Amino acid sequence: MSAAVVFALAGCTVDNSRLDEAQAPAAITVGSGESAESQVVSGIYAEILRGTGSPVEEAAPVTRAEYVEELGTADTTLVPDFTGQLLHFFQPDSTLTDPDEVFEELNRSLPEGFSVSDYSDAELKTEADTTAENVVPLMRSGVLTEDQVKALNVVAGELTSADLASMAERVRRGETDPKRAANEWLAAR
Repeated sequence: MSAAVVFALAGCTVDNSRLDEAQAPAAITVGSGESAESQVVSGIYAEILRGTGSPVEEAAPVTRAEYVEELGTADTTLVPDFTGQLLHFFQPDSTLTDPDEVFEELNRSLPEGFSVSDYSDAELKTEADTTAENVVPLMRSGVLTEDQVKALNVVAGELTSADLASMAERVRRGETDPKRAANEWLAAR
């Protein structure tokens, strides 16, 4: 090697300090609708995701139109919703009522960049509803890891209609707040 090349190489250094620092994952923002049911499930989702080691922020409750917009602009990562209501938001003329058919059609009607994971057997019961209203996480596609989605799917397998109705009623009566109801439900698991 010539002396010039040796001197040129000697002057080059590599900054490895960034490689040594563990990259902190971006915070997941869990949104919520305005209903007591949505706020309770939002709290459950937030705690489940914290349990995966993820930093989680919780957004204030807003309308469906507002959180769909926030999902679209990446201000929110996921929000709990209900399959039938969400399908009617994206496809107002839908007449489907079977839970599996509603879920399949919901998947087809979501805008690009949105996805849902497994829906829960827990249903929102209202007198006027004839549509399947199963709890489902609406999220930005590709943001959550496979382990995070699996953690949310555990909720889908364990949350019941009775659990949801009881927690929401206690919140509405002022006996507890959504976060405490969510934590109590999780502690019982």
